[in-house]
Amino acid sequence: MSVDLDMDLDQPSEPEDGPEWGVSGYLTRVLAGPGISLLVMAIVSLGTWTGVQANNVDPFVLQAPLAEDWWQIPLSVFAHQGTAHLTGNATMVAMFGSVVVFSASVIRYHLFFLTVGALSGIAHVSATGALGDAGAVLGASGAAMGLIAYVATSNSISSVVLERLPLWSVGVLIVGVAVGLAIWSASINIANVAHLTGALLGGVAGYLHLLRSD
Repeated sequence: MSVDLDMDLDQPSEPEDGPEWGVSGYLTRVLAGPGISLLVMAIVSLGTWTGVQANNVDPFVLQAPLAEDWWQIPLSVFAHQGTAHLTGNATMVAMFGSVVVFSASVIRYHLFFLTVGALSGIAHVSATGALGDAGAVLGASGAAMGLIAYVATSNSISSVVLERLPLWSVGVLIVGVAVGLAIWSASINIANVAHLTGALLGGVAGYLHLLRSD
């Protein structure tokens, strides 16, 4: 190890691991990440409920044909049917989004949230359409499932385990996590395909650590 003899020995050395953002920096990330998601969810959901009163919720609900009204794709991720729907998804986003931004940049978090949420909705509409009657979907549950699965497959314990397994075993485990989350949240009036898709995407992203900013 080399030593700078001109350095004042009374001055503490700067850390070499990069900037330390501490508690205040982490809280800033939480507010700029999931905090913004929750704010947009509340605003768009209020617009949705206003649309219900005016008998026009089409701008906020993702439905077939997907290419006709493209703005439904991003808006439907943040729109919610009622306060219970909004509260449930907001709780999951707040909890697991706060964990994700601990190691992810805010920009990557938002790209992940919107992309996974949109693809989950598209998958649900496409899958139900292929089965005969294309269903409509709204809500951030697909994105929320993605956040949960990301945390499940990217944490230090699961990373050690997954790195020691062959790729096919990793695939089986990720699918198992996704199916487990989908079954846990399954219901007759729930977009189960969206939940499964979000969990699958989040599980793969977590295994690959796609959101890490370092």
